Amino acid sequence: MQIIKTNAKWENAVYLIGLCVILDGFDGTIARLTKTESNFGVQLDSLVDGVVFGLVPAVMIYWWGYTWEGFHGGYIQVGKVIGFIFLSAGIIRLARFNVLKESETQVANVFIGLPIPLAALSIASVVLIRQEKLMQKYDVILFSIYVVLVAILMVSNIKYRTMKRINSRNNLIILLLLAILIALLINFPNYTIPSVTFLYLISPLFFSILDKFKKDKSTPGTPGSLKSSGYPAGDFDTDGDT
Repeated sequence: MQIIKTNAKWENAVYLIGLCVILDGFDGTIARLTKTESNFGVQLDSLVDGVVFGLVPAVMIYWWGYTWEGFHGGYIQVGKVIGFIFLSAGIIRLARFNVLKESETQVANVFIGLPIPLAALSIASVVLIRQEKLMQKYDVILFSIYVVLVAILMVSNIKYRTMKRINSRNNLIILLLLAILIALLINFPNYTIPSVTFLYLISPLFFSILDKFKKDKSTPGTPGSLKSSGYPAGDFDTDGDT
């Protein structure tokens, strides 16, 4: 088998994927502001996302994670399978997103499953954490498990929050956090990008705990909750929804 030699600069590839994630967050907003939304634009956007956030990371998974000079280690076929799994999950994720959007069942501030841009960045971020390629067997195994888990998150029913419909009372705090995040990205990109993507990966766990805490705090039936709410006992729903 012929060895394809590349002078790939993997860090630059990760930074470019990160830039694409940022730009992807603006295209829909610009289309809405300019009133140029269309079904053609939605499908074209998904096609571009499939290439940028699906195909490109899949190629990176294969070339960075499973190949090196002389193809030592015998993990080439594993790399092909893992890359294909990630790409397939990403395409399925995009297709489901379009179906939910057309049926108008997609909640504005919630994503069903991990968004493919963040999935791509979470995979690419491993390059920043570990500069050298995966030469050891346990490295390959751990990286393979991680990629498969990210792929599963994309096609799962786990809900991820978005920046839409944020309470206006928190705008100043959000702007401050964004300013801090931008400063960290500029000065410490190799640490900030992996940290942010990992925190977003596990964010549903924190929101689930927070929601459970809010529900427990407002659970009807206790004298404290009835008194503090200002509502009579008969006005509470019996199903416990907030």
